[in-house]
Amino acid sequence: MRTAPRILLASTLTGIAILATGRDAATGQPGVLSVAATQGAGVDELRRWDATVDRMTRTGDLVVATRLADRTLPGRMHEYLAQTVDGIRVHGGGISRQLDGGGVTVSLLGTLHQGVEVDTTPALSGNDVGALLEQMHGGESLAGRRPALIVLPLPDGSHALAYRIPMTDRRFYFVDANDGRILHVADAVMSQSAIGTGAGARGDRKKLSTTQADGRFEARDGTRPGELVTLDARFNFQRFRRLIFNHIIDDLPPGEPVWTADDVASDVDNDWDDPAVVDTHAHGGWTYDYFAARHGWEGVDGANGRVLSIVNVNGANAAFFLPPLGPEGNGAFAFGRTEEETSEDPWTSLDIVGHELMHGVTHFSVSQRTGNEFGLFTDFAVAARLGPTSFVDAEGRTHDCDTARFPGLAFNPQGLEPALLPAWCVNGRFLLASSQGGAVHEAYSDIFGESLGFFHEDAGASADYRVGGDHEFGPIRSLVDPKSLRGGFYPDTYRDRYEFAIIRDADGIWDYSGFVFVDGRFAFSLNGFGYGGSHWNSLILSHAFYLAIEGGEHRSSRMRVEGVGGANRAEIERIFFRAMTELMPSATSLPLTADVIRQAAADLGPGIDAEHTVDQALRAVGLPPHTDF
Repeated sequence: MRTAPRILLASTLTGIAILATGRDAATGQPGVLSVAATQGAGVDELRRWDATVDRMTRTGDLVVATRLADRTLPGRMHEYLAQTVDGIRVHGGGISRQLDGGGVTVSLLGTLHQGVEVDTTPALSGNDVGALLEQMHGGESLAGRRPALIVLPLPDGSHALAYRIPMTDRRFYFVDANDGRILHVADAVMSQSAIGTGAGARGDRKKLSTTQADGRFEARDGTRPGELVTLDARFNFQRFRRLIFNHIIDDLPPGEPVWTADDVASDVDNDWDDPAVVDTHAHGGWTYDYFAARHGWEGVDGANGRVLSIVNVNGANAAFFLPPLGPEGNGAFAFGRTEEETSEDPWTSLDIVGHELMHGVTHFSVSQRTGNEFGLFTDFAVAARLGPTSFVDAEGRTHDCDTARFPGLAFNPQGLEPALLPAWCVNGRFLLASSQGGAVHEAYSDIFGESLGFFHEDAGASADYRVGGDHEFGPIRSLVDPKSLRGGFYPDTYRDRYEFAIIRDADGIWDYSGFVFVDGRFAFSLNGFGYGGSHWNSLILSHAFYLAIEGGEHRSSRMRVEGVGGANRAEIERIFFRAMTELMPSATSLPLTADVIRQAAADLGPGIDAEHTVDQALRAVGLPPHTDF
């Protein structure tokens, strides 16, 4: 076993690990350091961390993955330094370093893993593991993408040498590089010219930028630097499957289309009558305009790449983003209907379309800056902690950690099947975690999906901070007051976030159980499993965004936030947008994200009212600066 990298990393961090001790104690996760060293937290602390990062770079424990110029602040640069062991990336380990025009470090934000003990020589090759997985699973791995060898952090603080392999079932598989065991399965889906006109789902008339071709009008918007194309699946599952998977099955280079003119939504007279097409195409253009005008961000990928949306998806009671798949192999946005194909309420309101496209901005901005195809990690427990040794469920049954068995998915040669799996115990205590990266992803999509309404209010868009408020069934989440919906179900403070007991099968594959905890105590159980609470916990951060603008007293903490007022909302939007597109590390938690947002506020205007009110709002939802933990 190669221990030199572990010893070197441990010694490099000696004497300054106390900087993250408070947060580590808050999460309870061993060996995980959330780094938030900024000028606001103290110049001495920043300089100590900067020296440590320099030493780790010299020894190869950190490697510069990207170096990019700041888009909005002249002279600023951003480096992403990936954590490595023997040249192999630690999944999610890394530091975002911001430099001023003189090369002086302004901020260091990210996650480092200590005590990494792995033999970095795999017993199996990537081809061996890919073939084994295909044989076991009965599916195909993504053609043209070699399995990536990584060091995989596990929720209990241990590590494994693993291959990361995407499959055509829209999941990423993490497979032990020594014995072929599946360690984890992660969903790859983020769920939720001529000028024509048409009626949207609410009966409102909208202008559409279309293209005339072959005696018909197509939903192709060529009036903007980046083309927006709306494809119509026509409730045909095989058509949808072809659009999503054929690019990777055929091993085509990124950008080469598998879609044809027949797949493009069309109309004979440019007076469109399909509300799903009308809303998706128009709202995609509105979203593009908002990102460009407010933030200088071109398209979804920041480089005016083509934006492909698919409507009328059969059997999809949702809208979702598919980052590694799609008609050109670089992502797509899909929109179903709220009930069934006869429903007249498609998931295509402005805030829902904007929500999904913001998932794209989050994914592309983080993946390009960090050099990691995952973008912002959503399915890894970067803030796990220890829970009780036992608990009593709602039916009066006592579950002791060492003997507890919960429903989950176990792997066998035919694939993943439901089974009763043991709880993951550490020193006799339940291991608890949630998808905090997923919560950040969802919060950002809600934040900017709602910001669109205010930006386009003069064009008749609704603006109310309520996600899905234009739909017949009413809003699904409220940024104004998270607890105002579903009988107060949604948490509005970090202390009250939902966490899940973690389960794993005999081979080591882990997942979230359906047993939910609040503040370390059992709260309730779900009928299912595998959900990390990303939509539920997202309201903690998105509510802080609302408070930073509108102000008010927080329902639970009773803390008052001044707010900058609606006339100054652009300042808050720019702060949050900068935090994601310029500073966010690939693996984050809600507390670390709060520190990233504080740094973005300091970058854009030290001492301004917006910087003060952002800090107030984050404190109100239980996310104080890391030095206060």
